[in-house]
Amino acid sequence: MLGHLIYNYEHLDDCRIQQEISKTLYRKAFDGVHLVHAYNGKPDFKYKRYLEDKFIKIKNRGHFQGASDLINEGLSYFNRKRFPGLKYVLVTAADTWILNVPFLKKIVKEMELEGQVFAASSWGRSKAPEKTTGFSTDFFIIDIEWNRKAKLFPLNYTAFKKRFADFFYLQYSYPVLESAVMYKFQKYFSEHYKDNEAWRQRNKLFRRIVEREPVHVKGERISSWPLIGLYTDPAPTEKRKALKKLGKNIGPNAQLLISGKLVKRYNK
Repeated sequence: MLGHLIYNYEHLDDCRIQQEISKTLYRKAFDGVHLVHAYNGKPDFKYKRYLEDKFIKIKNRGHFQGASDLINEGLSYFNRKRFPGLKYVLVTAADTWILNVPFLKKIVKEMELEGQVFAASSWGRSKAPEKTTGFSTDFFIIDIEWNRKAKLFPLNYTAFKKRFADFFYLQYSYPVLESAVMYKFQKYFSEHYKDNEAWRQRNKLFRRIVEREPVHVKGERISSWPLIGLYTDPAPTEKRKALKKLGKNIGPNAQLLISGKLVKRYNK
């Protein structure tokens, strides 16, 4: 069984279709899926529960802090609850779809075989073998059993920002959530292993999703990765093409997008 956490503020159509993807494609591929939706949208968005097994609604405290809160709440739920056969949790932003299920299964299988506990791509402009410049938070996979011990999440983004803000400002940058996750991951290994063994263990237990790198090119974020079936643009154009190419009846909202009936009012 796969755990799946979708976190969302305002991309309601994206979220509904991703729930259909999860409950149709992932459930079959992983012999079940437990779907959690963490949400901090405004009341006037009038979101109604859809296919979630668990719906979590919290207050919105801003972009980075809000995303941190949503991920924390969702993974704290998985920390508390234990489901037979559920070891890995996929975490995705509502507008971040994974349609290439064999690729997703490949990552999880590699994590199982290698004993890896966290999978993410580097954020920013770096690509392997360059060092990471933050971990993707819109798409990552975590071993929830390891997280219960290591406590990577919940993450204190406020404390990270307060402590390191000046360092980022000196680089004409900002203390983003992706950097906070990378920092805490590195800190765990530095505190539990000595000297060079810290980075050896870190690299051994980290599945870097190099297939998605670099995320940013010439200051622009790449939003579509057809070879791995990853689509992150909240606009529907590329996702609609991908769903058509997939050729499967995932659910009613996906069918509305394919037909074109949902395009003009998508995520509005």
